[in-house]
Amino acid sequence: MALADPAWIVLGTPFRCLGVPADARRDLAALLQGFPTLQPPPAEAVALRVEANGGGALLLVDGQGSRWDMAESEAPLSSHLEYRLIDDAIRRAAGRWVLHAGAVAAPGGTCLIVGESGAGKTSLALWLWTSGLRLITDDLCPILCGSLTPEVFPRALHMDADYSPRLLARLPPRPPSYPAAYYPFPERDAAPLAPLPPITTLLVLERGPDAEGALELLSQSEATHQLVKAVIKSPAFDFGEALADMLRLARRCRCYRLRSSTPEGAGERALAALTTTPASAGQVASPAA
Repeated sequence: MALADPAWIVLGTPFRCLGVPADARRDLAALLQGFPTLQPPPAEAVALRVEANGGGALLLVDGQGSRWDMAESEAPLSSHLEYRLIDDAIRRAAGRWVLHAGAVAAPGGTCLIVGESGAGKTSLALWLWTSGLRLITDDLCPILCGSLTPEVFPRALHMDADYSPRLLARLPPRPPSYPAAYYPFPERDAAPLAPLPPITTLLVLERGPDAEGALELLSQSEATHQLVKAVIKSPAFDFGEALADMLRLARRCRCYRLRSSTPEGAGERALAALTTTPASAGQVASPAA
């Protein structure tokens, strides 16, 4: 059974998914419900197609002829579709840097959260959201080239790792009909969405067993290095342009390294830094040159 309209618009590119069985179609619609749609879908929409491969096996084929055999995969078909669609959208994204970063909107502006995989970006972003800040993204943050304006990336939250019981207890209940290992993006029903404030803070998250909640200022050069490292290197990636934009961004921001051994420690320290004025906090100052 083919997936009917609409087409989802992700990072400026419309996508359609064809030949998707009914159960996977329902789950895929849930995973992508935060993204804008077009109906009827435009002729230029990029198509991902599910095809039979004999013996009940399935192939996933994109518009460029790439093929993925689903026969040995344990992940649901909807997860494969969502992953390939997002990956293709990043490769096609024009006029945006896409950073591997979480982000929240705080009273003083948008805060980016970067760090190595497993550092706890999703946990920290969700802790800050459940503490009253607006969630922009837990994993991928688009930033417009030139203006450096952040965009909400309403991808469903992929929560298949081990999370702190204290964090899980703060989350609203997951809808029972929602795909396993995923959680709805919180602004899926909010329209129109408020514009995002400019990026004013960078947190470089690290796990540190002996430094609970330690927060230290970063130099502009170190902050720029961390930002460039976080930019996903698509085929059209231009290092010179990325370096220039990330340097300008670092100059606008208060930039910190945050070390903590627990999500709670990182969350409480980050929340204090993001919701307290620089003068009274005694910690937030202009980054060193």
